[in-house]
Amino acid sequence: MKNRIEGCLCLGLVILSVLLTGCPVTPTPATSSGTGGEDIAEVGELFVDGGGPGEVVFLTNDTAWWSPLGYTLWALNGTSADPFSEREVKCNKVSGSDVAGYGIVLCHYDSGDPDTGETMLVVLINASAEYIVGEVVDDEFFPFFPWTDSDNLLDGYNKGNRIRVVWDNSESNYQLYLNDVLETTFLDEEPPLHQSGANGYLVVISPEDSFPQESVHVIFTEL
Repeated sequence: MKNRIEGCLCLGLVILSVLLTGCPVTPTPATSSGTGGEDIAEVGELFVDGGGPGEVVFLTNDTAWWSPLGYTLWALNGTSADPFSEREVKCNKVSGSDVAGYGIVLCHYDSGDPDTGETMLVVLINASAEYIVGEVVDDEFFPFFPWTDSDNLLDGYNKGNRIRVVWDNSESNYQLYLNDVLETTFLDEEPPLHQSGANGYLVVISPEDSFPQESVHVIFTEL
């Protein structure tokens, strides 16, 4: 199932929103090299058991998953939270474009509404020490703020950066930790609100990736 997305997952999306202050404005659809182009697909067969505890591996150089605008590929991992409280995942990019995003899906659900479709929260990082947060609604990515540099992320490949998201019930917001340091908080203010649902992973194939000569290889480890 291949759908449209204009996202800011480091696949070259132009993002409109606020800088990370904890109170983003109404999300706006985006387009960029780090978040994927017009195509998004759920492809569980590309996210496979890596053999180690909690390890999931994404690896492909299949030209079917490359496009001049980029591709966004995601999958659920069979776990969910109701309500969501906390999740931490180590994300390690082995090869692929350094600006293309990869990260985690939170609070996914299928609304059953044809105007809303499947919806989820997304946290992405890239190998250039940047991150972005947003939501997918009806196959469009809506960033809460633009791609942002972080001193808390290690740039380059094989770094194993850790993404941790915590729901702060007292403040009614999400806390984003990068490598154990509180990076920012964010809000999910526009319906549909995300407070529970399935977990998963997401990888962006960038126009800068060269298939089939090189592969996009990302390893996720649940912590």
